[in-house]
Amino acid sequence: MSDRLYRRLEGMALEFVSGVLEEKPAEGAIGYTVTFKLLLDFTHFVHMANRYIPGYLESPINAIRPELGGLAYHLSYDYFSGAAGNIHSSQALFNIFSNPEFYMSEWSSGGLSRRYANPDLKVEGNELIIKATQDFRWDKDKRQVVIGDLPVIGFNWALNLLQGHTTAPDIQAPTTKVVLGYAQEDSVIVEGAKMLRGTLYMTASKLRFGAITASDIKVA
Repeated sequence: MSDRLYRRLEGMALEFVSGVLEEKPAEGAIGYTVTFKLLLDFTHFVHMANRYIPGYLESPINAIRPELGGLAYHLSYDYFSGAAGNIHSSQALFNIFSNPEFYMSEWSSGGLSRRYANPDLKVEGNELIIKATQDFRWDKDKRQVVIGDLPVIGFNWALNLLQGHTTAPDIQAPTTKVVLGYAQEDSVIVEGAKMLRGTLYMTASKLRFGAITASDIKVA
């Protein structure tokens, strides 16, 4: 989480549903698709948000950014705009950032390249169901990537809370005040990768093509 303030939020959780690992020879790639439930207790969220940004959900120039490492990559952040003052449930909050067009779907460059797909996001009550895909291939070496090349993959579910600022007559870019997530606040090293304790992860290099099961998902 870098130097940003991170806090574990009670009632925030990530639950694995299903997954599959597939070879994509036309692109020299391997990719996984996974489905998770993203859970959020709205009462706890509001309490914690207001501690760091009083009246957080009431201001149209405040913003939010989901952080979904291993699942998807949001391109920027979403202002509350016209929804400010009318966000009274997890469902309403999820609707702010559930547009798949706001997520990156391009290959990274250099070494083992990654590409997220635009996620499939469905809001169901206080749950956000995400079906996410990430592909891997070698950027300059055109050989087919193999399972043994794949990294340890942590699955993140956190919300970056940004406070808006005004300097008349302009609106300045909002700044991060706190990041709330399901994992604990201390870090551990898992097979050489640093992640927050309690993070769900999988050692992709040990998978096989076909179904990814609950036994493949570990806890840091």
